[in-house]
This record gives sequence, structure tokens and C-alpha cells, in this order.
Amino acid sequence: MRPLETQRTVNMVKIKTESARWVYEFPASAQLSHLPEFIMLGYDHFQEASPLITHLHERSYEFVFVDSGKVTWEVDDQLFTSHTGQIFHTQPGEWHRARLNFIEPCRIWWMIISDPSEHAGWLNLQDEDRMEIHHHLQQLPRILSIDSRVRETFTKLRGTIEHHEPLAACRVRHYVLDIILQMLSPSSNRPISFDFQKAMMTLTEAIRAAPEKRWTNKDLADQVSVSESHFYRLFHLMNGQSPANYIDRLRIELACQILLQKDVTVTTVAMDLGYKTSQHFATVFKKYMGLTPSQWRK
Repeated sequence: MRPLETQRTVNMVKIKTESARWVYEFPASAQLSHLPEFIMLGYDHFQEASPLITHLHERSYEFVFVDSGKVTWEVDDQLFTSHTGQIFHTQPGEWHRARLNFIEPCRIWWMIISDPSEHAGWLNLQDEDRMEIHHHLQQLPRILSIDSRVRETFTKLRGTIEHHEPLAACRVRHYVLDIILQMLSPSSNRPISFDFQKAMMTLTEAIRAAPEKRWTNKDLADQVSVSESHFYRLFHLMNGQSPANYIDRLRIELACQILLQKDVTVTTVAMDLGYKTSQHFATVFKKYMGLTPSQWRK
């Protein structure tokens, strides 16, 4: 697990398609040329599984906010799954990638900033504050839940850069610091009751134990004693995806393991995992893995 790349090197890019990408690499304008601590900012909307291979950021942190969907990361052979409303981060110099080198369908914001301990005057902070942030970032959990207002902060940050707003450098510092402080003091709001969360965890364990079963939203909702529509909304809130997508992901993860057995046919795997046809299975598999089952096996 070692890289072909160590930094993203693309400059500002806009692709007006459903799989949208916007990337800004600093400094790309004289207006923001004196922000050495801010390295890159990006937004991606992946409609299907897309390559994201092993890379690192020397002397820099990377923070990825999952705006929608689910992303599984690998850091030093450990897997970390982030859902809607969560932030995943890497420390300076850590090799990381999307699981199996493919990022799942999702919408994400991400930014790369230098280590506060590396730059005097980092974000115009006094040394005492700068080093305190450095200390807290070192203790940050790999994945943390965050208030949804961080989405608005990322959007404002992008708008400031795109529209060359007055006092742009000052605004960029303000928004970056706001995002960092939100991570260091995450929201403790619980929109879902503890009892329901516990019931949903029991339910998802049952799904994981038998992903091949033909689960319906009504059956699942009945098991936690709520209406079908209420169940769908809360499941999506907790898991960042619909029940159907959640089950498909489980099936595909299991399929990847089974396909390593050379004596098992793709059709057998499809049938065993509850798909009506091997063609449907192949379509779903490619959506999540970026390859057909046969290609994955090779």
C-alpha cells in the first residue's frame, strides 16, 4: 500500500455534470497569496464509485466532511467508515486512501491545511492559541460527528474564493478557523432518542447478519414500531443513505470476499446474495466498486 501520488495537484476545476468536482489550490490569486497555511479546498459529488488511491499530505492535515452518503477510508491498514454529517481526518504524513482504492457514491467537502506548529502566525493567531489548536488537533478522533451548519461554512468559503469578495483573505481565515473550532467543539444535539438509536443498532446488526434476505421498509419499520415514512427518514439520518442502499453495500462487501474463491461463479454469488439476476448484481457491484464482478476477481 504505497502511492503513485503524494498530493492532489489540480488547480480550480469545474465540471458541469452530475459527478461535479470543484478544487482550489492555494495560492491561485494575488488576493490570497499570503495564506501559506491554507493548501487546498475541494468539493466532489460522486454519482458512482470513483478511484481514490493511496496518498499523503506531508506536514498537513486533511479534513473530509461527508455532506451526503457514506465513505470508508483506510489508514495504515485500518478501516474507518464516515457517514453523512461526519468528518474524517488524517494527521500530517499519514498514508490513506478510500477503501479498496474506490470512493463510494457521495458528496464531500475537503480541505488541506498545514500543521499549526509549522507556521508562526498561522491563521494570524498568537503563538499560544496556535499551539493549543495544534495540541487539540493531535487528539482529534479519526471520525467525529459535527453540526450541519459546517456545510454552510464550506459553502461561504467557496463563495469567497470564487467571487473575490472584499477582505477575501480575512474571510478565508475566519471560515477555516470556524470549521476547525466546530470540530474541536462538536455539537451534542441528539435529534434521535437514545432508545430509538439502540433499537436501530439492533436492527442493523440483524441486517448485517443476513444481508441476502429480502428486507422491505415496512418489515424494518415494524420491527422498531414506527411508520414506514418515519423509519426511512430516521434511518437515512443515522446512516447517511436509504435502507436499500445500506443493504446493497453490505451485499457488495460480502460479494468481494466471496469472489476471492475461484471456484464460485458470479451467478452463484448473485443468487446467494438475493439478486434476481446476475446482470442486476453486476450493475449494482460496478456502481459501488467501479468494476464488474469479473474485473474485481481478476
